Amino acid sequence: MSDDYENKEEEEPKREREEKTEEEEEELPALTLQDIELLMKNTEVWDELIAGKISIEEAKKMFEENYEDLANSQKRKAPRRKTTKSKKTNVKEEEEE
Repeated sequence: MSDDYENKEEEEPKREREEKTEEEEEELPALTLQDIELLMKNTEVWDELIAGKISIEEAKKMFEENYEDLANSQKRKAPRRKTTKSKKTNVKEEEEE
């Protein structure tokens, strides 16, 4: 009997940890491919900065360029609206028949 009691105690914290992990995952915002690409580029800049390969001013310029590239790519990929008949048009056509 004591073994059953101990096993139940061990299972409960595992469940709580799993629930907490699921909640934490839900709180994170979804990342697009562009977001991930920007993070990777910025990480490379930080690596170079920390290694002393570039100066702070150069890093600032690179961060700004990365952000501008992202902004420009999002402008180009703006969703295009398709022209379709609205329901109002269809209703009018049915009334005429």
